[in-house]
This record gives sequence, structure tokens and C-alpha cells, in this order.
Amino acid sequence: MLIDFDSASAQLTAREREVLRLAANGFTSKEIAQQITIAHRTVERHIENARLKLGARNRAHLISKALKAGLLTEPGAVEPLPKQLSLDF
Repeated sequence: MLIDFDSASAQLTAREREVLRLAANGFTSKEIAQQITIAHRTVERHIENARLKLGARNRAHLISKALKAGLLTEPGAVEPLPKQLSLDF
């Protein structure tokens, strides 16, 4: 089944696109939730909604489809985590 990415991207809410962009940059649901001050379950729901709208099988497939459709810039195009979320080793 082919997906019409123009209509799919129009169906994604601004918050779904924001969460998807952060997920594409490797942030976990909890990190995304802390960064944009919402519950991590809400982040997971936004990812699931975007996954269903784009017809993806899982989170990785969602990000792949979004990149191919031009819905996301290349990963790395977001600001780094705030200091309180930085992972210092």
C-alpha cells in the first residue's frame, strides 16, 4: 500500500511533528517529555498517532518513512538537551 505523504504530513499535528523530530534525533520518550514538559505517556501517544497516520510498523519505520517523505530534516538538526537532561559519563 502506498502512502500519500502530502496528505499524511498535513494530518500530523504540530506536536506530533515536534515529538517525531526529537525521536528521530534519538531522544527517549522520557527525555522528550522532560524537554517539552508533557507526560512520557503523552509522548508515546503522539508517536503512536504519527505511526498510524504514516502507516509505519514501528518507531524506526516511522522515522525512516518521515525522513524519506521529507517530513523531517536530517537527524542532528535539533538543539542539544538542556543541562539538567545531559547524560554525563
